[in-house]
Amino acid sequence: MSQSPQTLVDLAAKVTELSQSLTKLISDNGMKAPTLEADSVTSYEGMTAEIFLMRQQLVDVLNDMNILAQGPSESIFNYVHNCMPDTAVLNILNYFDFWAAVPVDGSASYQDIAKHTNLPLDVVRRVLEHGITLQLFARAEQPSHVKHTSRSAALAKSAGLKALVSTILDDAGPPMSVMTEALRRYSVGKQELTTDMRENAFTLFHSGAPYGRKYANSWEFIENDGEGERKGWRQRNFVTFMNYLKDIFRLENVIKDSYDWKAAGKATVVDLGGSGGHDAFVLAKAFPDLDITVQDLPEAGPVFEKDVPAELKSRVRFMAHDFFKPQTVQADIYMIKLILHDWPDAESIKILRGLIPALRPGSKVLFVDYVGKQGNAAELPRSIQQMGTATDMRMMALFNAEERPVEAWKEIFRKADERFEIQRVDANALTFYVAIEAVWRG
Repeated sequence: MSQSPQTLVDLAAKVTELSQSLTKLISDNGMKAPTLEADSVTSYEGMTAEIFLMRQQLVDVLNDMNILAQGPSESIFNYVHNCMPDTAVLNILNYFDFWAAVPVDGSASYQDIAKHTNLPLDVVRRVLEHGITLQLFARAEQPSHVKHTSRSAALAKSAGLKALVSTILDDAGPPMSVMTEALRRYSVGKQELTTDMRENAFTLFHSGAPYGRKYANSWEFIENDGEGERKGWRQRNFVTFMNYLKDIFRLENVIKDSYDWKAAGKATVVDLGGSGGHDAFVLAKAFPDLDITVQDLPEAGPVFEKDVPAELKSRVRFMAHDFFKPQTVQADIYMIKLILHDWPDAESIKILRGLIPALRPGSKVLFVDYVGKQGNAAELPRSIQQMGTATDMRMMALFNAEERPVEAWKEIFRKADERFEIQRVDANALTFYVAIEAVWRG
């Protein structure tokens, strides 16, 4: 027997039920609930898996209510009418740092903000008028003044959140606008998506050199865009973004729990593609016997040197290294985290094979990455599934890569070399991560 269609009243009752339960859980766990005011907490600090799951269930019901309140056709019209302007305005506000132009505990005039951003007054007014409809700023008591909401204040308070918006919208966003043309050119009539990184939306978008030169891939763009002091600003921004990810996804706990570091004792570790060393610092502080080499491209070196705690300098060091080149450092453990999901299979395999010259029998590879596709995905709230599917589309646009399920990650190791023996796999749908421990049996 088919289930009766849900009505607005049905969904409203569910919203009330979930809202009351969520509010009680927040209170029981001693957490503060966010508000829309500028002095609100900016996130659910101390969120448990139960709270996270219930929150996403509530989001799903609210999204369904939104569709029914508008009607199917109107909901599509309103979405396509708003989605690009919404994205553009958030990106403009972020790129020109409107956030810093307004005191968190006060207000600023359109004229003040125009001076701060060096934009025409009329542009500032029009951008802010749309931003206000998104709860990004609010009208203040004084005419032609705005004040912060909790959303805009969160961006004013957090360099990491600003870097996240910039990386996702300003770096990775534009190529997605030409995905239809990229698929028409390179995928129509084929059985599978091409893995040639010259045939994707990113390279198509940049073939016209909109930023002054053509770039072969997203990483080349991020590392080299800009002139003079601005050169490489996207790379520096990306390091800040990666550092912020550890707060969003509680990556500190993911990394610390991904391996029995205490049992490893006096182990040497290579953090491959370790950016500015944020995860290495966490590990070194928690496990004093670890000696860690952070490897990444030279542009990440200054960020590492700026942030490395003095007490860790004897045990944590930075080394410029291209992970497509043969590994030169022998270590007990090679940590590869949030790297391979950005590359198609061939490049991922090449990165793993690059380790082989330095591997000794018993050397271990700890692989920690995003697992955007889970075998039980249909059982999860749609808003959780959407985290994976949205990232999957971004990977298609930028790299002709995809968000892989656990079995696909295991297959990458097998194709790289049969001598990689997988000893442990730990995947958690609520943290979005998989940890794979492989030992070298060469």
